[in-house]
Amino acid sequence: MAVLALAAFIAHTSAEAAITLSVSAPGSASAGLSGYSFGVANLDALSNGPTSFNFVGTSITGATTEGFINIGSANVYGGANGTGQFGTINGSPATIQLSQSVNYFGLWGSALDGNNTVALYNDDNLLGSYSLQSVLQGDPTFSNSYYGNPFGGGNGGELYAFFNFASDSAFNRIQLIQNGGGGFEFDNLTVGTAVVSTAPEPASWAMFILGFGLIGQCLRRRRSASAALA
Repeated sequence: MAVLALAAFIAHTSAEAAITLSVSAPGSASAGLSGYSFGVANLDALSNGPTSFNFVGTSITGATTEGFINIGSANVYGGANGTGQFGTINGSPATIQLSQSVNYFGLWGSALDGNNTVALYNDDNLLGSYSLQSVLQGDPTFSNSYYGNPFGGGNGGELYAFFNFASDSAFNRIQLIQNGGGGFEFDNLTVGTAVVSTAPEPASWAMFILGFGLIGQCLRRRRSASAALA
């Protein structure tokens, strides 16, 4: 995975949130992070227009509250894994309202151009706005492997990548924006919530062990004292 490690200063980000953006390995159309419970909307059962999304694997849903999404069959410009359907934004942004807050969002961006932008909101508070092509090309690990459709080949002059957005603040609204001509092609919209570990941290284990050691030492001293008095 090519970790971009680009947080709040990329594009436009609220001072109240730190968002780390990373890109999955070339040819991958799925999340490249661990530690989250993911739900995926692959767009295969959708039709044109304002629409709703079921993020399979979770109870989270989404609804387009503004904008229009064009749905088409997989071709050289889009369609994760070269099958099913994908979405395109032309003109007005599409805003997706989630049924609950999350702290991860991901999508496969295909046939990218400089106008493809993702913005994350918590209600009306903008957490961050990102131009995907600029972020990918600006990363020091960027390579020519991201050019061309990895599923069947073709369109070698444009970029294809899966983007991961991890936030330390929860958000519940996603905006997909095409700033100018052309289209914003995407697939495999993914949301996630961090998995909370129930296992004690290493520091906690150390305290437990120290505590047991002190208890044992006290018991030995008491036995020694009792033996001396007997």
